[in-house]
Amino acid sequence: MKLVFHADDFGLSPAVNAGILEAHARGVLRSTSLMVTADAAAEAAEAARATPSLDVGLHLTLVEERPVLPGERIPSLLHGERFWPRHGAVALQYLRRRWDPAEARAELEAQWKRFDAFGLVASHCDGHQHLHLLPGVFPAVAAEARRRGVRFVRSRLGDPLSARDASLRGLLLVATHGVAWLAARGLEPADRDWLVPFTTLGFLRAGGALTTDSLLRALDRLRRRSAPAIAEVMLHPGRPDAETERRYGHWGYRWENDLALLVDPTLPEALARRGIEVTSFRELAAGTAS
Repeated sequence: MKLVFHADDFGLSPAVNAGILEAHARGVLRSTSLMVTADAAAEAAEAARATPSLDVGLHLTLVEERPVLPGERIPSLLHGERFWPRHGAVALQYLRRRWDPAEARAELEAQWKRFDAFGLVASHCDGHQHLHLLPGVFPAVAAEARRRGVRFVRSRLGDPLSARDASLRGLLLVATHGVAWLAARGLEPADRDWLVPFTTLGFLRAGGALTTDSLLRALDRLRRRSAPAIAEVMLHPGRPDAETERRYGHWGYRWENDLALLVDPTLPEALARRGIEVTSFRELAAGTAS
């Protein structure tokens, strides 16, 4: 198995940026994705340009942050001057047909253009709170990825469910699987064939609940069940920060716990004993092109 340790939310805040850069410098983190709409996005992009060893993709964003496009272009996506504040609110508006996928597609195109303007080249993309997987949105995301030569788009959340996961988070995972399956049915065959499949772990233990031991157990269960060729561990590292907690404390994240996991000195050896190779999406992309 090839394993990508990935940090979401690059650009969210200076403290999150600092945690991601530390996890890359001191630990197993090689890939991250940039929220081009977030307040610290320009700082993150500057750091990425100065750190060419860090693989950076795009974190497509349709919830809570400010949009790239002016509000009059995307009124259904907004609650005031920002996107709807929770993924549940987006889902409700979507189900009521008051959230326009065409406006979402236009906004995501604008986010790709802002990513380009930062002078970065993406090897992968994913979505904030996985809203890029919505039917009416995901096919456009896949088509744009193929147009840009991006072969890795997060779409398969693969946390092995157990009895202890019969919780709201477990139900959300099942629901997200269903949404992703519906959205994937709308892919053009060329786009479906273009994308390289990979499994993403971390949904059930998002935001600092994953430990080295629980990660290794999850990887062992995943390998016994399906042994995917490529897997991703989705994490949210950061440094403790009062302002980040004030603005995003409702997520319940413990960013410093994910940072501690990524810099755990025992982790590389434990992975090597299992025959798991740590890599990045950029390195995988180079392999698929060779």
